[in-house]
Amino acid sequence: MRYLIRFLSQGAAGSVEHYDKIVDDPTITIGRATDQVLHLKDRRARLQHARIEPRNGDVHISTRAIAGVTVNGRSQRDAKLQHRDVIEVGSNVLTVIEAPSGFDFAMTFELRDDAASDELASQFDSLRLSRTLWSKRRLSWALISIVLVCALLVPAAGLLHPGAADVLRDVPLLPDDGLWLAGPIHNKHAQSSTQCQHCHTEVFSRVKDVACLECHEANRHVGSSSAAALVLGIERCASCHLEHNEPPGLIKRHQGLCADCHASLPADVGLEPATDFLEDHPAFKVSLLQPMTRDDKTLDWTTVRAVLADAGIEDRSNLNFNHQVHLDREGIITPDGRRVIECDECHLPEPGGARMAPITMDEHCSLCHTLTFDPDAPDRTVPHGDPEGVVQVLIEYYSARLLGGGEDSGGRRIRRPGQTLSRTDRDKVAAEAKTTAFKIAGDIFERTACATCHEITRGGESEELPWQVLPVRLTPEFFPKANFSHTDHDTEVSTCVGCHAAESSETTGDILIPNLERCRDCHGSGVARRNDAGQTLSTCIMCHGFHFAEKGSY
Repeated sequence: MRYLIRFLSQGAAGSVEHYDKIVDDPTITIGRATDQVLHLKDRRARLQHARIEPRNGDVHISTRAIAGVTVNGRSQRDAKLQHRDVIEVGSNVLTVIEAPSGFDFAMTFELRDDAASDELASQFDSLRLSRTLWSKRRLSWALISIVLVCALLVPAAGLLHPGAADVLRDVPLLPDDGLWLAGPIHNKHAQSSTQCQHCHTEVFSRVKDVACLECHEANRHVGSSSAAALVLGIERCASCHLEHNEPPGLIKRHQGLCADCHASLPADVGLEPATDFLEDHPAFKVSLLQPMTRDDKTLDWTTVRAVLADAGIEDRSNLNFNHQVHLDREGIITPDGRRVIECDECHLPEPGGARMAPITMDEHCSLCHTLTFDPDAPDRTVPHGDPEGVVQVLIEYYSARLLGGGEDSGGRRIRRPGQTLSRTDRDKVAAEAKTTAFKIAGDIFERTACATCHEITRGGESEELPWQVLPVRLTPEFFPKANFSHTDHDTEVSTCVGCHAAESSETTGDILIPNLERCRDCHGSGVARRNDAGQTLSTCIMCHGFHFAEKGSY
């Protein structure tokens, strides 16, 4: 059924105003309840007083009220409605009118002109404070007094008498200065949450930097001589590290904290603009250890900064290593047979995942790269990392063989059992042992062992040791100015070779660090709506800290 209900009301200057309500429902409910289609504001009507609904092709009004409804002056409990019928419920009058096109039934709804206001009022009188001893004014003053005493005067007693503050804090029912907290204390400051004076050194004054630096290291973001210090130097610690907030958070991670300044930095800072990792970030720079020779001809190391995307940069560690050979998917030949080597057999993160643990010869290389020197004594090896020790071990070994004693006796002997050698014979043994040792050492240093991985030079100042093994130092950290954790990147979709192109690297000088574009495959903007490809939200503070110890102290 489609009903039209036209509400009539008396307008200005005696005019009649109306507005229409259309109901698409089989039934129109009438009553004082607020869920009724026709809401009657007359206390003589029931909550659900009557219903108008179609029945056998006609429209009927029915009610369960004992008094019924008045239809054309007669009280009825069920009546068929026709054009011009008048229905009365208390002071409410409904008149059936001819239904316009598109409607099945239409009627008007209005109040009688003689409707009394008491008939439209609620049946019960409201309870007023004015009828009690507590008027609004008296109650307001009482509540104000309670607030002033409990939230101001009593807690303030602790400011005038420090001993009183401890008493108020220890007694649960007494109000203390904890009522003045604007919000919760972060758990990092939980131990001092009951000692406000630790941070608020002056009453009703904001926290000063000296109070923060009593516990925290005095590091700053820029050097005091930098032009940027003129801007950041006026910022308080509490400008960024806000306490008493909900939810608690001491560190601002919003992108604008960094981007507002790094969009345009002073010239002497030496940094390129950077406002967003996805849309505005300079190419990565890496720190590389490079060998250098000092004036006294000793080898030392220096750190250089290089743009990762530049051609020709290399890691000069004085080590010869071929990742492609070691990561051959068909495996490599070892003393125990052919096997496939995985990255994590050598490269393991330190606890915490920030750096990789050092690689050592004994732990990672000695299984395949043995330091044996005599097939007759496969268990004898020379020491690693000690060229003088290598020659000394060889001389002692071959001296013992020539003398024919000990577990290594064998081969040609100069001394027979029980024979005492003369000085000439002893010199002969020493000379021959040294000659043999140096011959074997030449093979070890230049062909079989050391030269496989190390840079070897010959013709040094020492006649006793003509070989020099250039020292090796691997770059421990390529991004010292950024925060990175291998543990966080150890996921099912992330593999070592997915970020590091080690399987195609043939020389140690290759920088196997992923570039900016590779990182952008997973890391997106610091603004969530810009990460259309579903990248991880990456703000500046995710990779970069703010306080640097090398920048000096306050």
